[in-house]
Amino acid sequence: MKILFLILALALGACTDKPDTEFPGSPSKLLHILFEDGDGPPFTDIEKELIHGIIIESEAKVRSLLPSLPTNIEIAVAQIERNIDTVGGVTGRANAPGKILLQLSSTFPGGVSGAAEAALALATFHELHHLFRGWTIQDNKFGPGIAIAAVNEGLASVFSEEFTGVYFPESYGYPDDVDQWLEEILALPADASYSDWVGGIHPDGRDAIGYRVGRYIVHQATASSGQSVLDLGDLTPDEILTLAGAR
Repeated sequence: MKILFLILALALGACTDKPDTEFPGSPSKLLHILFEDGDGPPFTDIEKELIHGIIIESEAKVRSLLPSLPTNIEIAVAQIERNIDTVGGVTGRANAPGKILLQLSSTFPGGVSGAAEAALALATFHELHHLFRGWTIQDNKFGPGIAIAAVNEGLASVFSEEFTGVYFPESYGYPDDVDQWLEEILALPADASYSDWVGGIHPDGRDAIGYRVGRYIVHQATASSGQSVLDLGDLTPDEILTLAGAR
């Protein structure tokens, strides 16, 4: 059964006495956090309170950096029993404009609370950046192609790492020959397998190729242009690839 928490993200001028000054130039925001049934045990009240606080704080920080986030955001949170220790026990996806799912592993050291403390802010920043870009599973603003996916995942990864200080090299680090991986991606057809080339395991044993190459693209683009990851967030994938020297 879903338990809905309607959160007034920092302040809603219409409902509180506190002025909406945290988000200059944008209207009042509504952030909905829903705790859903997953394949793990129900969340405890203590776990909910911890998760709640991290998400609220993360959304406020992201909105101060990316004020054009959707006005209303719904974040569903669920437990899973799968081992995802290499990403800090938290994974997520941007399902549709304004809608995110975050999953925390009960098998992570310290359980759900340990996962929340380790990586919930990182995952929240990452998925909120996808909402900002319009990189969502439904109603996606971008066309097909692994290069496009790599750029968008790279932007979200670098953004979340820079502003949370959390990074998992085992999952997202790129090798010395990453430029060859990028060449492979650029040569792929538009309908190449997303699971093989972006977040899954490639038949040759490599994993998360798109995420790793995406970080490399963004790092190359910022180094060559002097622009920040925030600046790059307003550019198209082709513009970013050009700055990275890949076009």
